[in-house]
Amino acid sequence: MTNKLIKTFLTILCVMLAFNCSSGGPDLSPEPTRKVMKNIPDWFITAPTKAGYRYETATATSQDLQLAVNKATLDAASRLAATINSVMDGFTKRVQEENGLGADSDILDRYSQVQSQTIATALKDYSVAKKQILEEKSNSQDIFRAYVLLEWNETAAHQRLLEKIKSDKELYDAVRASDLMEEMESKVEAYRQRMGG
Repeated sequence: MTNKLIKTFLTILCVMLAFNCSSGGPDLSPEPTRKVMKNIPDWFITAPTKAGYRYETATATSQDLQLAVNKATLDAASRLAATINSVMDGFTKRVQEENGLGADSDILDRYSQVQSQTIATALKDYSVAKKQILEEKSNSQDIFRAYVLLEWNETAAHQRLLEKIKSDKELYDAVRASDLMEEMESKVEAYRQRMGG
């Protein structure tokens, strides 16, 4: 009798859990409707371009407005970081190739370390250039969709990297022989001219 009672109780419990899991809130990844497609900001479809800056866009949904903005910002920042790291890896390869440094070179290791520290700091310097929040319906419930445009000052990061490289004479002498150093210095100078200083 006790065994039958336990089986009945467990069956009822499983049915209740299944029912509670199946009913729920809105779908936070709804299929786009014409209204949603019509409301996508132009800057989201075609990110702006500006010399010395990088842009990244993202969108996210949530029942909570701030959470939608936070999710979109985090997604855009993650993609921006991936792009920046890819570019910086290219710089490291250029320094290695243009200076004939081996993969196990002390100078190359120091350059990579300086670059990584500088970029890690610089990634914090992005700003939300634009955002747009829309209210949508999903499963007859309201959700918020946030569109976010991040702006990152690439030239300021190059300037910080140059300053750190120049503070290490041996590293500076090794990197100075590459075209990369001249390229970064010209970008920084162009940035200073644009900023009036």
